[in-house]
Amino acid sequence: MILKLAALVVLIALISGCAEVLVVPQHLTLDGVLDVLKVVFVGLFVGFLGTMIGAGGGFLLVPILLIFYKFTPQHAIGTSTAVVFLNALSGTFSYIEQRRIDYELGVKFSVIAVVGVIIGAFLTQALNFLVFSIIFSVLLIALSYSMIFMDDFSLVCENNLVRPKTRVLNDAYGQAHTYSPDLSVGLGGSFIVGILSGLLGIGGGLLHVPLMGFIGIPIHVAAATSHFIIVITSFFGVLAFIGLHTIDFDYAIFIGVGTILGALFGAKAAKRTNGEVIKKIIAFLLIVMALKLLLNLR
Repeated sequence: MILKLAALVVLIALISGCAEVLVVPQHLTLDGVLDVLKVVFVGLFVGFLGTMIGAGGGFLLVPILLIFYKFTPQHAIGTSTAVVFLNALSGTFSYIEQRRIDYELGVKFSVIAVVGVIIGAFLTQALNFLVFSIIFSVLLIALSYSMIFMDDFSLVCENNLVRPKTRVLNDAYGQAHTYSPDLSVGLGGSFIVGILSGLLGIGGGLLHVPLMGFIGIPIHVAAATSHFIIVITSFFGVLAFIGLHTIDFDYAIFIGVGTILGALFGAKAAKRTNGEVIKKIIAFLLIVMALKLLLNLR
């Protein structure tokens, strides 16, 4: 019920915002049915991959808007955040059926991350295209490296006075996931993830999934819980960007429709995909998008 109410609030805000856009965007506008179908297809692609890997799709959408549709960083970030919310919301319903969401950890991480998202949203106003592209590319390359070469890396503190609590999550397929995450590391990292997701418009799943993996949470649980976190954090991010007038409502609505459809297929593909395969997909896409952004600076 809460998730449906959040979706209704954001959709009303997006639709009503079409009537009053105080900042005129300089990027390409949608002209005709063909342009609309193209961005819906972009949404399908982003929604499918974003949901399958629990990353919300923003890490793909932001560079697409920058490179192919000539968005400013501010409008790319704001529009991406709105789309990520819709994508994450749709994917989360599928993950609820799979029973792979750790709700307790999700709520704890979200409370901390929301503060960071709002801070990051306001920091976006100081970015230009060059600075943003370099920051975004470096982040993508660093995350790709960590996923390829740091499989055994762990951020669990072995010398904690209070031992991490062992958690057991039984999913809808009869698989038991047992893990002992270090919340002292996870909560601190979640605040930083919130700032970066608000600053870069990536939703946070791209960062939360590796973070949760590093503190010992299995990849399938991390992907599902990440989607739940994104719904909460991107909801507040959308409200902040509406206030800053940096959401292109036409793109957000039509790409959002595509992501909702793509998310349904992405969540189903995730349950049949090996965790290591998911990590390799993430790493490959990060490198491709980083190179695209850097080449676009020439």
